[in-house]
Amino acid sequence: MNRPFETIACFALLSLTIGTPLAAQPPIWDPTFGAELTELTGTDDDEVPVALSFPFPYEGFEYTTVFVGANPCVQLGTLGDDGSILEYWRFFDLFYADDDGVGDPEPLICPLNTDTDLGLEGTVHFKDLGDRAVFTWNEVGTHEQPTHLLTFQLQLFDDGTIVFGFNGILDGEGEDLIESLFDGIVVGISLSDGTFPTPEANPWDFSSGGPLLVGDTAYERWCGDTEDSCGEGGDDGFEGPTNAAFDLDQRNVVFQPFPGGGFLVSDQLEDVSTIFSDGFESGDITAWSSTSP
Repeated sequence: MNRPFETIACFALLSLTIGTPLAAQPPIWDPTFGAELTELTGTDDDEVPVALSFPFPYEGFEYTTVFVGANPCVQLGTLGDDGSILEYWRFFDLFYADDDGVGDPEPLICPLNTDTDLGLEGTVHFKDLGDRAVFTWNEVGTHEQPTHLLTFQLQLFDDGTIVFGFNGILDGEGEDLIESLFDGIVVGISLSDGTFPTPEANPWDFSSGGPLLVGDTAYERWCGDTEDSCGEGGDDGFEGPTNAAFDLDQRNVVFQPFPGGGFLVSDQLEDVSTIFSDGFESGDITAWSSTSP
């Protein structure tokens, strides 16, 4: 079984040896991106399947096939009911419910889902180390401004841990989260086999650093240039601040599987076993959440 703490220590040493200032990247970041997914280079809304060398567990299900989207998410298993990866700030109902009804669910894991465009700039990379897979969207453009760039990363560990890292989100000269990015943003994970709950239990505030204990779906959402305007058609009006409130750059969001179901969410790798010292040995999400920060 992989030991994430040891792996991250190696990342820190490597970052020092290549001369990258620590302040310029999130604490958990793999600077060696791996092979370019050339099928996505030069595209706008495409997806490509990749095979993992290990079964990745998500809420009791295991997956070895992952679809990687130019609109940044990965979807486990298949492309679900809609057959594609969309901009989920707009089609938010499908973030919750994109199950094709055949076999296992098709979870969505979205480090920074928005309408990106690789037509002029950017590459997507993938590498598999046997107990960890790394996906990096490197200097990809936006649909509104294809030469205004974003860099971020997703890591999947064989124990079910998920790590997002943000390393330059429209932070260049002349770039802006509103003017450079017409679309909103969704950061989060979803088992994607249910329906949108009323009242909504989410979104969460990942910038708080946690730890937070969540179920099979957890996300933060930003609504472009107009507050509380996520969704479209009959589903518009989902709550969320404008993109100007996005505050995760140079940070991590880490999802660690919790015994009994759900995930512990933090900005760092936590020792999940210490949570049980609070008396919730069963991993009771409801009970523990009421005491979490």
